[in-house]
Amino acid sequence: MPSFFDDAFALAGRLAIIGWLSLLLLPRWRGVSAALAGWIIPALLSLGYLVLILVYWHGAEGGFGSLDAVASLFASKPLLLAGWVHYLAFDLFLGNWILRRSQEEAIPHWLMVPVLILTFLFGPAGYLAWLLICTSFRLASEDRIARFQARLPRWLRDIEIEPRLAAVAFAMTALALPTMLALGLDERQFGGVDTWVKPLKFELSVAFYLLTLAAFLPLTSERFRASLAGRYMIWPVIVPIVLEVLYIAWRASRLEASHYNATPLGTALYVLMGIGAVMFTLAPGFLAYGLARRDAAPMPPVLRWSLVIGLALTCVLGLLSGIVLGRNPGGHFVGTLPALHPTIPLLGWSLSIGDLRLAHFLGLHALQIIPTFGLLIWLAIRRTGPGMVTLGAVSAAYTGLTVMALLAALDARPLLGLG
Repeated sequence: MPSFFDDAFALAGRLAIIGWLSLLLLPRWRGVSAALAGWIIPALLSLGYLVLILVYWHGAEGGFGSLDAVASLFASKPLLLAGWVHYLAFDLFLGNWILRRSQEEAIPHWLMVPVLILTFLFGPAGYLAWLLICTSFRLASEDRIARFQARLPRWLRDIEIEPRLAAVAFAMTALALPTMLALGLDERQFGGVDTWVKPLKFELSVAFYLLTLAAFLPLTSERFRASLAGRYMIWPVIVPIVLEVLYIAWRASRLEASHYNATPLGTALYVLMGIGAVMFTLAPGFLAYGLARRDAAPMPPVLRWSLVIGLALTCVLGLLSGIVLGRNPGGHFVGTLPALHPTIPLLGWSLSIGDLRLAHFLGLHALQIIPTFGLLIWLAIRRTGPGMVTLGAVSAAYTGLTVMALLAALDARPLLGLG
């Protein structure tokens, strides 16, 4: 039969659930959630905690001086219950505090729902997520990016940055720090590669991607940015790309595949990931249109068309290589995987068989590589006619290189067929 402590454990859990549901479902309703989660339920839980300590602390073994001492302390069922109630009370109080601060910062509630759930499950992790989101919103809403730019050299002050895309790019960069710490601490591997390498690559790649879009979008006209295509550049890009990074990190923590996961849940989530990937890969195509319009910011033709071509190639080649990747039954590899499988460090691209990730990488990063060539061509030539011819040749060669990488991988040959 359940003991008194089992009944108390269940009652404490139900009280905490009521508090968390009020935060999630009734965030502003007549102060109900603020009262329930802010003081009524935490106070009841704290009262139960105090009673347990008063009655059972005298016979406690262990203490807080070492990890073994703490383990001995919680070997006592009443004190283990007290520790659990302590956790429930203070995490609920923290959740209410996070919600009230987010309301003061005018952060949308739908964005706080996953943070509250994370706080409920893993307390301090939810607090860190709130700090990250709050800092990102402050960066975006208080014009701190512009104030930071004012301290930079003159040529950097003239570069406008879209604040919401930039804020999320900075958040992705910040996420790389705990991922690198996990990479240094966790010795587990998945598919012969450290399990945290993939989330780290995605975090840094996404940060670079969003920062690029943040720098290019202000070069379009206000009319374009107010249009449906211009508005598409913000939340329809941010939401799916952030969810994909978080999903990849979650799978990595469980030593599971985020892509090509054959379980029913994995298959369903993989389909959703594919939809999200299409959403944020279409965005450079819309931005290419915005920069090609006559009302875009004036700039030398070589620079303008390097931006347009780079963005358009990212949209077309990124989608093409992504579709091939998604439909390939062998995942990103093509061919028979040998026992000894050398790869390129960090990137993980195969040196033995076909690997579709090289073509996908080239496709997705055309929006940075082609404009870089465009800038170098303009600085070297400074004449529109020869500059445009050179840009066209470079763009054609880059497209051919990407297609060659894709075809070589499909033919089970590594590194453009040269490996």
